[in-house]
Amino acid sequence: MRLRPAHAAAAALAAVLASACTLVRPLHGLTCEPGAANASCLYGQPCEADADCATASCITDVCQCPVGMVTIESSFCVDRTEVSNAAYRAFLAAQPDVAAQEPFCLFNDSFAFDTGPGAPDVCKTRREDDLHPATCVDWCDARAYCKSLGKRLCGEIHGGPLPYGGDTAQGEWFEACSHGDTLTHSTGELDTEHCNGDGVATVPVGDDDSMACEGGYFGLQHMSGNVREWEDACSDDTGPGDLCRTRGGAFDSGGSLDELRCDARDARERADTDHTIGFRCCSG
Repeated sequence: MRLRPAHAAAAALAAVLASACTLVRPLHGLTCEPGAANASCLYGQPCEADADCATASCITDVCQCPVGMVTIESSFCVDRTEVSNAAYRAFLAAQPDVAAQEPFCLFNDSFAFDTGPGAPDVCKTRREDDLHPATCVDWCDARAYCKSLGKRLCGEIHGGPLPYGGDTAQGEWFEACSHGDTLTHSTGELDTEHCNGDGVATVPVGDDDSMACEGGYFGLQHMSGNVREWEDACSDDTGPGDLCRTRGGAFDSGGSLDELRCDARDARERADTDHTIGFRCCSG
């Protein structure tokens, strides 16, 4: 049967899309197939619905990072900013189920901000404004928030935990901050004032002033300074005393260039909360 010109063009386009649908890095052995709903297609690859995309958003028939995230090397997505108080309150308002956590987080009987009678003193005076980063949440709180949105706490590229004692120059958070290990600090030569690496409290995220601390990819803010960020890299999977890494330094880093480096790390117990620790999520 001879195809009409319009049908021939459509068939040619379909062939191009099919040939273009190959993974940069296969996800769990899956093949990117638009319409297969196996969530294996990466950013920039053809799709028919969100269920086809590892990045969770099929927009104009192409997998794209969700709104509010930045694309890292056409491979995975990172939140543009640290998670804000307003975003975290929306998570709490949905009444997430604490019983749905992994065994090593079952000690965590509430996702609420840790500001009650038994909370650290610094958490009782944390900045609660909507645009300030969500702090005084433990590692399990951060993990649950990211999972509730179909994302994950940043760890190994394309998902999974990083070795706790491994090379800090690896993983999603480092890749994003350092622009693929080409930057020492997220903004290159670090401006500790605008990146809030020597302050007295957090500053808002996502506002015009935050753009002064933008890097290592266009659109990312406060990868250095403001608050340390939980990472999916823990010493064990036993419970609240496991040590988990934080990255990026914070407003109390005293302007230390070492603490604010992309490859710098700190460690806190999984159950710890502090007004200097927040988080952001990854996907894809």
